[in-house]
Amino acid sequence: MINDLTGLSSSQTASSRARTSEQGNATKSGGDTSAQQSPSNKGDTVNISNAAQILQNADKLLAETPDVDSARVERLKQEIESGSYQVNAERVAEKMLNFDNLL
Repeated sequence: MINDLTGLSSSQTASSRARTSEQGNATKSGGDTSAQQSPSNKGDTVNISNAAQILQNADKLLAETPDVDSARVERLKQEIESGSYQVNAERVAEKMLNFDNLL
């Protein structure tokens, strides 16, 4: 609130100060409750949905899983070196067709 004090007598400024003081006290004593809300001391909380928790767990499991199955690679390597590895042409063709259908 801005008071223009130019040209006011001392009694007018005193009454103006009294009104301003009364308005300030009304606000402090609860006259205006919207301005008197105190901050919460509980802190912020976040609730994560079940779906988000499942995704978080899956992400953790994927991060812990190695990109390459070393045991399988070693087994296939030994089969190829020994000549016992056999390609199943029908299975390869089926997988290629299934992949093509995905596109």
